[in-house]
Amino acid sequence: MRFLSSQYIMRHIFTSVLGISCLSMAVSASAQNHVINLKDADIRAFIEDTSVLTGKTFIVDPRVTGTVSISSQAKLTKSEVFQVFLDVLRVRGFTAIPTVSGAYRITLIQGAAQDAPFTTAGGRKGVFSTAIIKLEQGDAAQAAKLIKPLLHSQGRLMANPGGRVLVITDYPENLKKARAIIAAMDVEQASIITIPLQNIEARDAKEAIDQLMGLRNSSGRSNANSQAMSVNVVAIEPTNSLLIRGSVAKIEQLRKTILKMDTVGVAPRGKISIMTLRYANGEDVVAVLEKLLPTFAKSTDKSAAPSVAYDPGSKTLIISAKPDVQKALETVVRRLDVRRAQVLVEAIIVEISDSTAEDLGLQFLLAGKEGSSLPLISTNFSNSAPNLLAIAGALSGNDAVAQSTQEAAISSLLGLQGGTIGIGGSGSSGMFGVVLNAVQNDADSNVLSTPFVTTLDNVAATFLVGQEVPFTSGETLGTSNSNPFRTITREEIGIKLEVLPQIIEGGVVRLEIKQEVSSISVDATAIASGLVTNKREIETTVLANDGEIIVLGGLMQDDEQLSQTQVPLLGGLPVIGNLFKSHSNTRRRTNLMVFIRPTIIRNGQDAIPITQQKLDIMRQEEFKKSGTTRLDDTLTRMNIATAPQSRR
Repeated sequence: MRFLSSQYIMRHIFTSVLGISCLSMAVSASAQNHVINLKDADIRAFIEDTSVLTGKTFIVDPRVTGTVSISSQAKLTKSEVFQVFLDVLRVRGFTAIPTVSGAYRITLIQGAAQDAPFTTAGGRKGVFSTAIIKLEQGDAAQAAKLIKPLLHSQGRLMANPGGRVLVITDYPENLKKARAIIAAMDVEQASIITIPLQNIEARDAKEAIDQLMGLRNSSGRSNANSQAMSVNVVAIEPTNSLLIRGSVAKIEQLRKTILKMDTVGVAPRGKISIMTLRYANGEDVVAVLEKLLPTFAKSTDKSAAPSVAYDPGSKTLIISAKPDVQKALETVVRRLDVRRAQVLVEAIIVEISDSTAEDLGLQFLLAGKEGSSLPLISTNFSNSAPNLLAIAGALSGNDAVAQSTQEAAISSLLGLQGGTIGIGGSGSSGMFGVVLNAVQNDADSNVLSTPFVTTLDNVAATFLVGQEVPFTSGETLGTSNSNPFRTITREEIGIKLEVLPQIIEGGVVRLEIKQEVSSISVDATAIASGLVTNKREIETTVLANDGEIIVLGGLMQDDEQLSQTQVPLLGGLPVIGNLFKSHSNTRRRTNLMVFIRPTIIRNGQDAIPITQQKLDIMRQEEFKKSGTTRLDDTLTRMNIATAPQSRR
């Protein structure tokens, strides 16, 4: 057995001795079969040795870092080694993109789709490729909806509505799946008809058909174990009609059944009709109908004026009117009582700050005692600690002076920060002292918040995570402190998101947003007499496409404050002037960005993958913390079917 290169031998010895990793890639004497065994090996070393073995040239992106582990007992050819190499890159979030020169560029999967080469065949496994697929019969946008869930998260899919061309960038195995789906659906074998209904509601007819075909059980829930028939039925509630797609024989059989449902056993209309609402708010519907009733009352007798009522307990709407007026009002109700889309609004708040402060001050004192001819000479700066004069007064030996300055001296010493060096002494004639104080503060912070909230289209929602902090708004002591009292107001401190989404045609969402991030400033509160808060707030209105991330606003601030205090004339002297000055330097850098992403949830099927993604995140966090996932047990007790994410 021999190793790939002398560099590899040195790296193997080095890492084995230090215990950093155990790395070996051995090849047989014939140099045709290879065995790979790596443990916590540097990925760049792995790339280098693969290049030596396969003879391929790799251009490595600087962002490609990390370690890899591979265990193999079977012997591999050079081609199989290269395929393993591509699979390892994919697992680690990287990919290899062929270049015009024949080399491979190793880079992140994210953003690699834009450089993927075109292919007419299957492409090489493990390498991003771009394929153009043309449909003969179907709509490319409809086909894209079926294909998109099967693609890689970093793959790309482009299709023009009404067109017949798809441009897909992904791994070859996913391109193969896409071609198979298109081949299966791009065949014109079905017919489409529309059946208007006169006496029964379209949604009731659809539910009956679904139960008849076994798509729903008697309780109205979807039957996951049932075999779907080759007929699709869609209820068009605004026009109270059914849209049916399927084979000619199946459609004709179903059409006869629907027409019988719409005529057999239907009693003539009376003066009152009752409609059960499903999605709309009954009070809102009644308010709309009451505005329309005067229009119908003009064409009817006063004794037969139409009226509407709503029973909240049963969610039923009662209409009292002539048959033709009932039909007109029921048409309005059907247009209002539809399932509205929802919008998941996710905010990303990133704040990176860096604060540095430097203080350097020198103080000295020379003072004579009582009866001495020595003068008083001293320097004292407000931005330096401790207070040398207060300390000297406390230690002067004069009881009256020491008593009056003791509290100030102790307070000055307790407030010391950084390093302090001092020297002093006292004689029969006087006393002296020198104090040097130096302080350096460096604080870095990285705050990432991702609040999100789901709400109905055109319905405002509020998200708040924080605390109600009391702030003093007023104080009164009264006469001679006879009746002191204090008034307090409570303010919400934390992360607050207020949003009003409105879905516009074409998958565009209009968002009225108010985003606020507030916190208590510890440093400022320590100096001030009351609580001081930090506040970041954005209030704006934006337009965003479905699933698109856009930036709402940001703050890039670089604040530097320089302060220098010195003794006149003496502080300006070269070199020696530093003994008569004190300086302070404070610098704060802040980088704040707020992003937003709306996701339209049009039906229950759209909500399933989004909910599953959030559940997987909670499972991972719980598993990292405790090694178990009690969340699945709770969902099981609630009889909620989930698909737990696999864990190693």
